[in-house]
Amino acid sequence: MSVYKRGGVYWYDFWFQGQRYRQSTSLTNKTAAGRAEAIHKAELAEGRAGIVSRGPSPTFEDFVKNEFSPWSEKEHAAHPNTHERYQTSAKPLISFFGKQTLYVINSGHVEKFKLFRCGKISPAGTNRDLAALRLMFNFANKLGLVSRNPVKGVKFLPEGPGAMRVVSHDEEREYMAAANPLLRDVATLMVETGMRPEEVFTIRPENVHLEKRYLFVPSGKTRFARRNIPLTEAAVRILKRRLRKARGTHLFWHKCDVHRPLTTVQKAHENAIKEAKIKEPFRLYDFRHTFGSRSAMAGVDLATLKELMGHSHISITIRYVHPTPKHKREAVDKLEHFNIEQVFAMHENLSGSPQKSPQ
Repeated sequence: MSVYKRGGVYWYDFWFQGQRYRQSTSLTNKTAAGRAEAIHKAELAEGRAGIVSRGPSPTFEDFVKNEFSPWSEKEHAAHPNTHERYQTSAKPLISFFGKQTLYVINSGHVEKFKLFRCGKISPAGTNRDLAALRLMFNFANKLGLVSRNPVKGVKFLPEGPGAMRVVSHDEEREYMAAANPLLRDVATLMVETGMRPEEVFTIRPENVHLEKRYLFVPSGKTRFARRNIPLTEAAVRILKRRLRKARGTHLFWHKCDVHRPLTTVQKAHENAIKEAKIKEPFRLYDFRHTFGSRSAMAGVDLATLKELMGHSHISITIRYVHPTPKHKREAVDKLEHFNIEQVFAMHENLSGSPQKSPQ
C-alpha cells in the first residue's frame, strides 16, 4: 500500500501500466485512505480486463451542464420545481468540484464539500446539495462514466425541525402593503389556505371550483398532498381575479412562457421584507406555518388541520403549530382562573354554603 500523509490528509501514489496515479484522498484516516486507493486500483484493473468500458472522463462541470441538466429538464418536465431545485444545488457543486474529472472524485472529496458547505448554510440545505450530487453520480453511472457513487456511504447531516416562524397580523399587514401584486396574491393564498408555494404556483383553472368554494390540489410533495382545500372569502377574491386574467395553463404563469408555472417569487419576497422593514425577517414558507398556528389557536383540531395541510402524519402537523406569546399568556390566565375557582369552590363546600354541581 502506497499511502502517505501530507498536509493533514492521506495521499496515494502508485504506477499502473506506465502511468503514475497520485492524488489526495481528502481523508484523515489511514485505513479509509487505503480503501480509497484499493478501489481506484480495482477500477483500473477492471478496465484493463475489459470488465468496464470507459471513455475519457469529463469534468464535473462539463458533465452537469452537458449531460445532467438537459436530462433533468426533460425528466422533470411535469415538475419543473424539481429541476430548478437541482439547478440551484448545481451552482455550489460546480464551484467546489470545478474542473475535477468525475473519475477522480471520491468520498473524501464529498466529505470535504459537506464540511465546507455546512459552514455556509443550514444542515438541511447542505443535505439537499448532497442529495443532488448523489443523483448526478447515479446518472453518470448509468451513462457508464463512473463505476461507483462517491456519495454512497457519506452520512447526511442531522436536521432539526427547522426555523419555523409565525407571522404576526401586524407584520402581515406591513408585508402585504410592501409586496407587489403577484407576491401579494401568492402570500395571501398561502396564509389563507396553508398551501405550499409550489402548490400555489401550479394552480390550474380546471382545479378551481368557486361555486362550491374549494380548490383541488391533484399532486404535490407526497401522495397526501392530493386534497380539496376549502376557500376563505379572501382566497375566493384572488382566484376570481386570476381566472379572469389567465393566459395559459396556470393561474400563476412563468414570465417567459404562459404555459409554464411560476417557479419563484424569492426576489420580490426579499424586497417586500426590506421595504416593510420587518425586524425579524421570515421566509415565504412561513405563511404556511402561520396558517397552521392560527388554525390551531382558533380551535381547529389536529386531525382536520392535518388534512387541510396535506400531511402524512399528525406528528408533522404538530411541528407547524406555534402558539404566539399572547396566546400562551391567555392559556396560562385560563389555568390560573380555573385554579382560583376550584379553591374558592372547595372553601365554599367546607363552610357549608350551597354548591352547584359541575356542568
